[in-house]
Amino acid sequence: MAATWQEVVTAKKENRRELTLNGQDISRRIDESGFDNGVYDLISLNFLDISDTSMSELKSDIGRLVNVTSLILCNNQLVSIPAEIGSLTKLKVLNISNNRLKDLPESICSFPEIHTLNVSMNSLTSFPSVSSLSSIHILNISNNQLKALPDGIYDLEHLSELRASSNQIAELSPDILNLSRLSVLNLANNKLVDIPPELSMCTKLKELDVKGNKFKDRRFGKLVEQCQTKSLLDYLNNLLKKEGQKSGKGKEKKKRNKDKTAADDGDVEELKNMIEVLYFPSDKGLTITVTPAVLSVRPYIVCCIVRNINLQATNTFKNFITLQTKLHETVCQKRQSATIATHDLNSIKKPLTYDAMFPHALQIVPLSRQKEITGEKLVETLRKEAEEQRKEKKRSTISGVHKYLDLLADKVQYPCLINGNGQVISFPPITNSEKTKISKETTAILIEVTSSTNLDTCKKVMDELLYKMLEIGLGELRGDKQHSDGGVAGASGDTEDTVVFQQPTAQKLLVEQVKILDKEGSMKVVYPSRTDLISGVIEVLRPFD
Repeated sequence: MAATWQEVVTAKKENRRELTLNGQDISRRIDESGFDNGVYDLISLNFLDISDTSMSELKSDIGRLVNVTSLILCNNQLVSIPAEIGSLTKLKVLNISNNRLKDLPESICSFPEIHTLNVSMNSLTSFPSVSSLSSIHILNISNNQLKALPDGIYDLEHLSELRASSNQIAELSPDILNLSRLSVLNLANNKLVDIPPELSMCTKLKELDVKGNKFKDRRFGKLVEQCQTKSLLDYLNNLLKKEGQKSGKGKEKKKRNKDKTAADDGDVEELKNMIEVLYFPSDKGLTITVTPAVLSVRPYIVCCIVRNINLQATNTFKNFITLQTKLHETVCQKRQSATIATHDLNSIKKPLTYDAMFPHALQIVPLSRQKEITGEKLVETLRKEAEEQRKEKKRSTISGVHKYLDLLADKVQYPCLINGNGQVISFPPITNSEKTKISKETTAILIEVTSSTNLDTCKKVMDELLYKMLEIGLGELRGDKQHSDGGVAGASGDTEDTVVFQQPTAQKLLVEQVKILDKEGSMKVVYPSRTDLISGVIEVLRPFD
C-alpha cells in the first residue's frame, strides 16, 4: 500500500504553498513504506523542502509542480535527477547539494528565472552548458570531480558568486573579465597553474580564494597563501598592464608587415580586433574644462572621440543604442556608479565645460523631446513617473531603473556638460541633449562617461564600451582596402571598384584622445592614456609610444 503522510494530506486540503519534510522521522517513513508520491499532486506549492532524509529517487512527476519557485533537496541519497525537472520554469532556487549524483540532465540548466543553483558535494564529472541561465546570480559547483568550468559560464552577466572549490579544474579563461558583477570567486583546491591577468578587470570582486593550487608564478603563489584579495588583484593588474605595453610596442610594426606579406601571398592572416589610439592633436584637439562647482556634485569625467563610425549598416545603430542600455544596467549598476552619454561630434562647439548649475537655471532639450525644460522640472517629472510605476506594481520602493534619481536627492546644484555656445548637452545621470544626439548619419562620436564614485570607474566603463563596440562591428575592417582603379570607394562612374580585405571579421576602432583640464588649464586626465585599454584579447596600437 502506498504511503500516505499527514503533512501531505493537510497541505492538499488547505491548498498550502509551502511544504517541509526533513529529518530522521521522514527517513524512517521512507525506509518502512516508501515516499508519499502525493507530494507530486500539490501543484499549488511554490516552496518544497525535502532534506536530510534517505530519499534516493525523485520521480519524473516532479515536473507537475510547475508553480514551485524554491526546491530544496539537499543532504539526501539521490542518485539521479529526472529530465522533467526542466518543466519547473518558475524556479528561482534549486539546492541539490550533498547527494550521490554523478551526472545531471541538460534540463537542469534551462530555468529562465533561476537565481541560485547549488549542486555542491556530489560526484559530478561533467556539467551541462549554463549559457541559458541568463538570470543566475549564485552558482555553487564545489566538491565534485569537474575538470573544467561549465560551458557558457562566461556569458552569465548577472553572476555574482561562483564557488567551484575542490574539483579538478585546470584552467580559467581570460573571458572571466566578462563577469562584470562577480563579487565572489572560489577556486581553491583545484589544478590551476596560473590565473589570467584579465581577472583584475572584474571590478566588483571582493572575495577571491585560489588556495590549494600549484601556481607556476611563485610570487603569486605566496600572495595566494596570504589570501588578500586586493593584493592578488593588484598583482594581476600589473601583469595585465605589462602585457598590454609589451604588445603595443614593437610587435605592431612586425604584425603589419606580416599582414601585408600574407595579403601579397594570397593568404589570410588571422587578425584580432584592434583599437588604434590617435594622439591628442595639439592644434585642434578637444578639451573639457572642469569647474570647481561640479567637484562636490559629480567630480569624475572621462571622454574620447571615436572616428570613422558607420551606423548605417543593418541594425548597427539599434545595436549600439542597445549596448549602451545594457552597460547602464550592468557595469554602470543602473547608472549608480557611472553614466554614459554619446554626442554627434559635428554638433559639438568648442570649448566644452563640465559644470554644475542650480536646478532652475539648468536648461536642456532632453532626448526625444523638442522643447527646452529646466533640470528642476525634468527631475520632478521623472520622480512622478517613478512613483506612479511603484504604485502600479505595488512595490515599497521605486524600481531599479529610477534609482539613479536618488543620486541627485540632496544636491543643491546639478552636473552638466556645456557646449561652446552655452547650451547644456548633457545632464548626468539623467539624460543628454536632443541637439547633439547621434543618428545613423553620424560618423564621429564624442563619448562621455561621468561618475560620482571615482575616476577609475569612468575609465573601466569607457574601456568596456569600446571593447563592446568592436564586438558588435562598429569599427573599420582591419584589412587595408585596395581599389583597382585608384579611385575613391563609392564614387560615381562606370568602373567598378574592387575591394580586397585581408580579414573581413577583424575590426579596428579609431579612438582619439580628449583632455580634461582644471580651471587653470592644467591637465587632470587624458583618455585613453598609456595605462588604459589594457586587454589580452584585442590589440592596442599607440603610435605615440
